[in-house]
Amino acid sequence: MKRTLIIALLAIVVLLPLAAQAPAPAAAQSGNTWTAWYWNNPDWAGNPVLSQQVPFIWFNWGFGSPGANVPVDNFSARFDTNAFFYAGTYRFTITADDEFALLVNNVTFLDTRGAGRSGKTMVVDIPFVQGNANVTILYREFTQTAFITADWQYIKPGGGGSVPPPPPPPPTQCYPPSATSVQTRFGDFTPCIQQGIHQVNCFQSDGAWNSPNQGSIQMEPQITIWGNCTADTTANFQVSCDPNVPMASFNCSKTDAGWFPR
Repeated sequence: MKRTLIIALLAIVVLLPLAAQAPAPAAAQSGNTWTAWYWNNPDWAGNPVLSQQVPFIWFNWGFGSPGANVPVDNFSARFDTNAFFYAGTYRFTITADDEFALLVNNVTFLDTRGAGRSGKTMVVDIPFVQGNANVTILYREFTQTAFITADWQYIKPGGGGSVPPPPPPPPTQCYPPSATSVQTRFGDFTPCIQQGIHQVNCFQSDGAWNSPNQGSIQMEPQITIWGNCTADTTANFQVSCDPNVPMASFNCSKTDAGWFPR
């Protein structure tokens, strides 16, 4: 109880404007698993209608819903994790539309419920002794857009314990990379890759009676994932770092040079 009260008294809260574009989730959370529960009402009342296991809290549902049985408006959520912290001070940064509360070991450090802080970035510095701690984030959405991002960073060492190693860089790409050079029986498509232009600009017919012509290639969407493939086949690719975003279906170009979204 004494340790909990000291943590609560030392917490420092800072209000910052919402950035135009949120950065990727920090590597400080790498390896954590959050349990997410969702309710079909804004008050966490009754039994949750959906549960998920997620690697970080970095959601932008827009005008949509987190999943089945959750309405697009007037829903609530709870995110829980048990995370390891080194001795020292950590800076928690959370942005939400509409409201949220942050609890560490059942002590509330941030709470925007009823405070009119929708869309504002909230920051709090919390000291930890080395060891595991329970982190809970309560989230509530009323109307219009729905999003929440939560992050923490180690900013100052404390007495005793170990100092965390430098974090690895956050992931910048969660979808298949394009090849930097592709050649097929219909030409060298490397210039199109390098210039970011449509595959028709590099297409050359092989003269076979059943081969595609320039007009049919021109009708295709532009290739977004370059690489040798078999014409007119389909494949599913991951298109988002968010594990809750389903894979998307792609078609292979008649040029055999890569994939475009179906």
